[in-house]
Amino acid sequence: MTDAANPDRGSTERPSLSRRSLLRAGGLLTAGLAVGAGAGCTVVSSGRDAMKVRPNKEPAPGRKTTIEIYNIWGSTTGAGLVECARLFEESQDEIAVRVTFGPTPGGGSTIQQKLFTAIAGNQAPDIGFCDAALAPSWTKLRLMKDLTPYFERDGIRLEDFFPVCAASMAYQDRVWSVQWDADANFPFFWNKGLFAECGLDPERPPTTIDEIDLMAAEINRVERGQAVQVGILPWNQYGAANSMLTWGYSFGGKFWNTGTNDVTTDDEPNIRALEWMTKSAQGVGGAQAAVNIAPPSLQIHPFSTGKIGMTCLVTPNLVQIKELYPDLDIGATLLPYQPPGASRPGEGAWLGGWSCFIPRTAPQADAAWEFVKWFSISDEGTKAQWDNIGFPVGYAKAPVNEEIAADPDAGVYHETLRKMEHTRPLVTVSEFHHQQMETMVQAAVYGQLSPKEALTQIKNLSLREAARFDRVG
Repeated sequence: MTDAANPDRGSTERPSLSRRSLLRAGGLLTAGLAVGAGAGCTVVSSGRDAMKVRPNKEPAPGRKTTIEIYNIWGSTTGAGLVECARLFEESQDEIAVRVTFGPTPGGGSTIQQKLFTAIAGNQAPDIGFCDAALAPSWTKLRLMKDLTPYFERDGIRLEDFFPVCAASMAYQDRVWSVQWDADANFPFFWNKGLFAECGLDPERPPTTIDEIDLMAAEINRVERGQAVQVGILPWNQYGAANSMLTWGYSFGGKFWNTGTNDVTTDDEPNIRALEWMTKSAQGVGGAQAAVNIAPPSLQIHPFSTGKIGMTCLVTPNLVQIKELYPDLDIGATLLPYQPPGASRPGEGAWLGGWSCFIPRTAPQADAAWEFVKWFSISDEGTKAQWDNIGFPVGYAKAPVNEEIAADPDAGVYHETLRKMEHTRPLVTVSEFHHQQMETMVQAAVYGQLSPKEALTQIKNLSLREAARFDRVG
């Protein structure tokens, strides 16, 4: 393999991130992304069941170079990644792939203990996975290798990715990761049967938030102080923070000033969105009154109960509901919006999913890039990912996009992705900001803070944390 694209070429010393810096990283990056934020790409918290589907893989023998990938998934996702690694080995005869299972605690994507420990011990893998929103913090901590020289050498252009993916992959005019799973959060779904029962047109979904309210009013049923049927649970779209992003963008809100750490959580449209969320909860007797519709112990998405009229869904939940409840007639459309802040359906959607990155101290960075390029960009690799893992791809020029667009379940996600403009806030304290939204938005929905108080607190705490990160990062 050539070193032509390797910025560390000629150096015999492998610079390492100190253990103290890793401890700082663990302290500063405390908030895991809510489960479901990345197309249901849930990370298992225990390896026991995951080991049954073999999330590990030994490298093919007799190869010139061996790279190591840290696999943070168990279940079918982890097994699919292993199969993709095997297919990559079949596609060429120089690089072997070792896949090492390193799950993260509690389903979060940020606290990758095995990865941090390996880097601190000067034993970094060659490839890891992350949410692209981590680039501002992880680059400051010198965890990630600059991929720009590889892009330039191989003639790969950011313009050939979906625009929202390109925006996440690049930070401060450099490319740090490659989006292979471009999850659209979220399309919008409605229960056609429940619509018909409540006197609504089952073939006419809402296009605005105002129309959601009108339809929800016909569906809501409260008995003895408990909601037994609801139009929508807007505060419960895969967690309070994800709900806030979704509806804030749907109202035309901003969450940060691009290229800075200046979070703008208390933007006026965001306040209106949270006021709507809290009013919706009050309309069914309060958020607590609706818990029996969506109890925390429920093992499948509560939309499956037939007692919720409208919801956002990630792909695995949609597929699971259709498989287990084939008689449930589900309609799919773009996310409703609210003028005057927003101007079109789907405007509130934002990018989730996963990216490949190469640690800055990876021992086989050039060979690792060959896998990243195959997996995320090549015709063969993107097709292998879709066939074996099943996530929408970030590379817009991949021929498999035609297949994804025509898929009866994935098609609406692909349509959302094509029109999507928003991402998570690309700030150095993105995860801290996400955690604060989870806490404070819940407090507003449960009546403990006003919407403006909650969003102002999120902003102030995040700005303070960003200043602290700049001092010690």
